[in-house]
This record gives sequence, structure tokens and C-alpha cells, in this order.
Amino acid sequence: MRLHALSLITALTALVASGGPAHADGPTGEIVHRTQNAGQVVALTFDDGPSPTWTPEFLELLRREQVRATFCLLGSQARAHPELVRRIVADGHAVCNHTLKHDYIAGWTPQEIHTELTATNEAIRTAAGDPGLPIRYFRAPYAGWGASPQVAASLGMTALAWTTDPQDWDGSPADVLAQRLDARRRPTAVVLSHDGGGDRSATLAAYRQVLPRWRQDGWGFDRPAVTGGPYPVVCTAPAWRVHDVYGGGDRVSRDGRVYQARWWTKLEDPLAAPWVWADLGAC
Repeated sequence: MRLHALSLITALTALVASGGPAHADGPTGEIVHRTQNAGQVVALTFDDGPSPTWTPEFLELLRREQVRATFCLLGSQARAHPELVRRIVADGHAVCNHTLKHDYIAGWTPQEIHTELTATNEAIRTAAGDPGLPIRYFRAPYAGWGASPQVAASLGMTALAWTTDPQDWDGSPADVLAQRLDARRRPTAVVLSHDGGGDRSATLAAYRQVLPRWRQDGWGFDRPAVTGGPYPVVCTAPAWRVHDVYGGGDRVSRDGRVYQARWWTKLEDPLAAPWVWADLGAC
């Protein structure tokens, strides 16, 4: 065990020094600040959950506005609230590793970071009930990256930063947060907000204001970029099945895209029934 640990530390330390990719065609260790696609789109990301008080409210809002986001989950919260992790996954949102307990890891050794990220991934996948759940992203608490981007890359994750921060952690009211979100919105921006870690009522109210307005202004919503690749298409939403019954708001994946039912439906294929299924974009 000591030899294995020392070998891992040596390999990861060399990787950090070299700046090279963790493995062929995998994430590179680059920290991304942009969406996957160009244009008038943003990526919404929510940190520090899941919260039993606030995460369900955000999920309902995102369903109503037909938006998919990225949830940066704490392993401790995933363990405490597995039903919320399952809801996040069922709605087709992307999942991001945000460490076990939101510790500042910038000064940790590569081995310590590897242990932390591995345990967090295991906690998230166990909560989701899916040992193969794709976890494409890692976000370091407080942006304290240290050696973590390369360690995350070795585990198949892209280090995810942000370009827009409405500072919803500073106690400002909803109107102020909404103004900041409007003023700081940029094409391909990754927006940082929180669904956990405290009272998120102002954040929720701010997004209730801005999301319909952004839609009306022609803005779309995308996933954050990933580095390396190529990657196979991976969806977290369950695959559509022809004989299942779906209610309004239910989400499914089909041929690498996510669809949301507009009302009760059975048999209609999402690929051929746009009057029933809203196309929410590629996984």
C-alpha cells in the first residue's frame, strides 16, 4: 500500500509539473471558464447542495423554465440527501464534484486530493444509485485549486471555474442579485450561484426574475465546456422507453439529447413529437 501510494503521488506530482494530460484523450487539467458552445448562451451552476430546503425549489424553477444546469455537490450533502441527488440526475442536470465538506484544498498533496475526490465521487454515485453516473466536472471550494485540476483530470473530470459571480453569498436581496446577474451576463459565461450552504431564498427569487426575461431576450442555456476528449455522449436523465407513461415536466434522454414532456404522454417518440416533447439540447 505504501509503495502504491508513493507511486501515485510521484505520478500526479510529475503530471502537475508537466502540465500534460492525465491520460490519452482525457481531460487536460485546464481550468475552463466557458460554455461548450459559442453564441448567446450561458451555463448555470449551483454549488454546495443538495439542500433539502432549497434544491427542490431550484429544480422546480428549472423545470418550469425548461433549463438544465450543473449542480456542484458536496459528498456529505449527497450522503445526507440521496433522494435529491436522484432528482437532479433524473432531470438531466450535469453533476459536479465539489469535495466532501467544502474544505480549502489548495495546499493538500496530490494523494490527499485524489482520496478526497474519489470519496466524493463514490458518495454522489451511491446516492444516485448509479455506479456509472457520469461526473464530468470538479470545482474546488473557494477556487483553491492547487494540484486539484490535474488530479481531477486523472479521474476523468474537467476543472470548472466561472466567469460570472452575482455574489449571492453576501446577503444581498433578490433585486440586487437580479441586477448583478443581468449586468454580468455575457455570451458563453459560466454563472456561479448556490443552492446550498445557507439561506438561498434571495438567489431563488432572483432567478425567478431573470430566467423568463433571459428567455424572452433570446438567451439559451448550455453545459460548461469539457477539456480533452473525444467523449461518448452521456446523459444523466433516464432513457425514453416507448411504453412508459410520462407526465408534464418529466425528462428523458434520447439519442444524446434531453427532452421534457409538455403534458401527459405515452408512445410518442421525442425525436418525432415536438408538440409533446421540448428539446432541451445535447447531453
